[in-house]
Amino acid sequence: MIAFDGTETFPLPLAVMFAHLGDAGFLAGCLPDTEVVRATPDEAEWKSKPKLAFLAGVIDTTARVTERRGTEFLKYTLTTKALGSGSTVDASLTLESTADGGTLVRWSGAITSFSGLLKLAPKGLIQATATKVIADVWVAVRAKLVPAG
Repeated sequence: MIAFDGTETFPLPLAVMFAHLGDAGFLAGCLPDTEVVRATPDEAEWKSKPKLAFLAGVIDTTARVTERRGTEFLKYTLTTKALGSGSTVDASLTLESTADGGTLVRWSGAITSFSGLLKLAPKGLIQATATKVIADVWVAVRAKLVPAG
């Protein structure tokens, strides 16, 4: 298992952030270089190019919201399938209001299973690639929610 965690702060109110981050379709629409196949608040599917050189073709990803608690907690399960490989990721987000009316998002995730070629890849390579993808996702979400200017 490979784990990740971090925090992000947004100038938007808690209820607004929870509505957006709890919408799988909205998040899929934020992702760069993807083709969204299906998007609902509870589940989204998209296609993207692999970020690892030894994977070819297209990665099919499904994100499902598996838990919502109040306006403070979200849990997702993401499954990916590519030619000869796949993975499952569990992610959770805890949201809290900040003193200035914004929102602090504490997030964590773990790659809970690998299949195929990903089992053979060095753990450090997968961790570095996933860290970059996660950072790119937060940049994309921020760009969609907090336009520059």
